[in-house]
Amino acid sequence: METTKQLICLANSRKNGGRCVAGIDLESNAWIRPISHRAGHEISELERQYVGGVEPRVLDVISIKFIRRHKYQFQRENWLIEPSARWVKLGRIDWDDLRLLEQRPSRLWINSGDDTVKGVNDRVSVAQSNELEDSLKIIRVDSATIIVDRPYETGRDLDVRVEFWHSESPYILKVTDCVYADRFRAKGVGRHKIGESFLTVSLGEEWKDYYYKLVAAIIERPKV
Repeated sequence: METTKQLICLANSRKNGGRCVAGIDLESNAWIRPISHRAGHEISELERQYVGGVEPRVLDVISIKFIRRHKYQFQRENWLIEPSARWVKLGRIDWDDLRLLEQRPSRLWINSGDDTVKGVNDRVSVAQSNELEDSLKIIRVDSATIIVDRPYETGRDLDVRVEFWHSESPYILKVTDCVYADRFRAKGVGRHKIGESFLTVSLGEEWKDYYYKLVAAIIERPKV
């Protein structure tokens, strides 16, 4: 049965040539990840934009029509969109509203020490999938460092990761936030400090026997 939900947008990140959008439902306070019928579940430009071709932004309050819930492995937040229905912007929230949504998990899923070459605590093996119960978190950090590095392969964009501590554990995770990734790529290779921020962290779908932790949105505290 079709249903319409209103959610606070907390991610609009790159995925498979489209976007991965996610937010918190105003009514239930539960995470929702809108997905498409495509194999990669990405949301296309036409499917996600408001009337007039306006791109949804993090902290927008959006009305979206869904066909049904569509759990996928541990990604229990997934809901299948009605692709012909336009998304509607209802308003925006601010930093103080965002503080009410902060989550305080003791860790970001599983920290097994099985890191990638450039990451820290940035992936979970498929063998541990039975221990996973969800795939989205929003956490607050006092500060973080954006790391811009050269890619492994020539001809590709610069890598962008964010280094931070949460609940006494270190993390270096890939950034898929379109706005922040592009902003810091423009600064070139280096390390760049940012202040107090909220991070939307997502656990992606399987790739080569692992699920990767990704920072899908960075929301810095506004400067007074």
